[in-house]
Amino acid sequence: MAPPDGKDGKPILDAKYSLHALRHAAAALFIEQGFPPKKVQDLMGHASLAMTYDVYGYLFKSEDDDRAKIAEMETALLG
Repeated sequence: MAPPDGKDGKPILDAKYSLHALRHAAAALFIEQGFPPKKVQDLMGHASLAMTYDVYGYLFKSEDDDRAKIAEMETALLG
């Protein structure tokens, strides 16, 4: 569906981002905020968790991130 035309015949609004790009950005923000993968799956309407990981898996924290956090906690506790 095309946007309505203005008096000069040009579109009134040109979308800067597609709905797909906005959807991807929303998922990335959910993940960045620490939403669990299952919740992201539900919010994005994916049929399976595998689909969520296939599309957004690279955005979830890795085991290396977890190890770094554990090392920080250990240093804070033990000096």
